[in-house]
Amino acid sequence: MRKTLVILVLLWCALPALAAAALVNINTADEATLDGLPYITPTTAQAVIDYRMANGPFARIEDIQNVTGIKSGIFAHIQPLITVGDASSLATPEASTTALVASVPDTAASSGDTTTYTPPPSALSVAVSGSGTALLEVPLRLSARATTKSGTVDPAARILWSFGDGSSGEGSAVEKTYRYAGTYLVVVTATDGGVVAHDDITVTVKPAVARVAAVTGDGITLANDTDDRLDLSAWRLTADAGSFRIPEGTILLPNASVLFPQAITNLPVSLDATLAYPDGIIAARYTPPVAASEVQPPSPDASYESVQAVEPITSPATIVQSHEEAVSAPATVSNEGTVAGAALPDAPVAAIAAAGAAPAAHGLLRSPWTLGLLGIMTLAGGAFILL
Repeated sequence: MRKTLVILVLLWCALPALAAAALVNINTADEATLDGLPYITPTTAQAVIDYRMANGPFARIEDIQNVTGIKSGIFAHIQPLITVGDASSLATPEASTTALVASVPDTAASSGDTTTYTPPPSALSVAVSGSGTALLEVPLRLSARATTKSGTVDPAARILWSFGDGSSGEGSAVEKTYRYAGTYLVVVTATDGGVVAHDDITVTVKPAVARVAAVTGDGITLANDTDDRLDLSAWRLTADAGSFRIPEGTILLPNASVLFPQAITNLPVSLDATLAYPDGIIAARYTPPVAASEVQPPSPDASYESVQAVEPITSPATIVQSHEEAVSAPATVSNEGTVAGAALPDAPVAAIAAAGAAPAAHGLLRSPWTLGLLGIMTLAGGAFILL
């Protein structure tokens, strides 16, 4: 009988300790642990976490009723199962049990598997750093640093990027490759709980100006014809089937050229040498120079002097005018004495021939117009003689 009584007393004393060990700390529990409470759904569990992040830890278990979805009815079911890390706030029917539970440390808070809760900062700022200029097809590196009001880095802050062309990124350090030239506003947003901070940077994107100046047995020469430095980090030189990746930190000075020796690149001598961006897109191709002997002079037949030497063509108006001055025909000719097929006298023919041979003709006999008019005059003269 005495042994039974001792066992009952020990069980009665151990009961509060066992109850405290099973309590859920609503200030440190994750979504899965909160979801294990009666009448708590995953949505409600997430609402509890969001409330903690926005308002800080719960001071007492009754404050959980401020969370959307948890009212007095649900609180009545979960009240014996939750804690805020201070067991003295638990409502128990017996003072002895309350005192015993108060002496038991919170297992969730003292467990090595849980992290110490850190409330969100009351103020947050973010600063972006990086270059304000970028080259097409070349990755642009940007970074951001989120700090609290005291100036310390906030490692819990979430950093989001908007690159101004519809794309986005996340993280404290990002890379962005632009495909089109222009001016873009890059915006960075840092959030921690309900605290938000913004910063931005203007980035001007332009094409790279580089060329393969020469290909010789010594190697490939690259040239930078601009007034700015050109970073060739991770660019590639190719020739036939060979490829060479340019090391990080390789810079072409303004208006300068650099020989990449064949002994370093191990590229064959090829007129098909190219320079490619880090993403593989061709930036420049080698164009062999044209020898002076390959340039053909213009044909002599098409020269200006030959065109000027061509004899001008006499216009019909000039020919008609010459005919009017050289021919004197009768005003009227009778057709009654005309004999078809009759031989013409020699005198008119000789006269006409002599007239045609005169220097005043000025080459009129060469024209079909003149020949036709002479034929008409011959006929008219024969008819006149017959009359």
